[in-house]
Amino acid sequence: MRRLIIELEIGPRRSFTPVSGERLDSAIRKYAVHLRGLQPVRVFIQEYDSRLSSKFRYTPAPQLLRTLLEELSAQKIA
Repeated sequence: MRRLIIELEIGPRRSFTPVSGERLDSAIRKYAVHLRGLQPVRVFIQEYDSRLSSKFRYTPAPQLLRTLLEELSAQKIA
């Protein structure tokens, strides 16, 4: 199971689960509409890992942050 965690400059974190088999970059583009007017600062991929005591592994995803910022700036122009 994978979830995308988006940290915002101001406000609580946002998270969502992409549809099974969906590419992460296309999932974050679709979700960008829900973040209008907000400033994302970090994106993490959360994955279940039973070997860890917390049961979840968080991997930074700067490429997804760039994709999200590009999509948000494209929405401002349109």
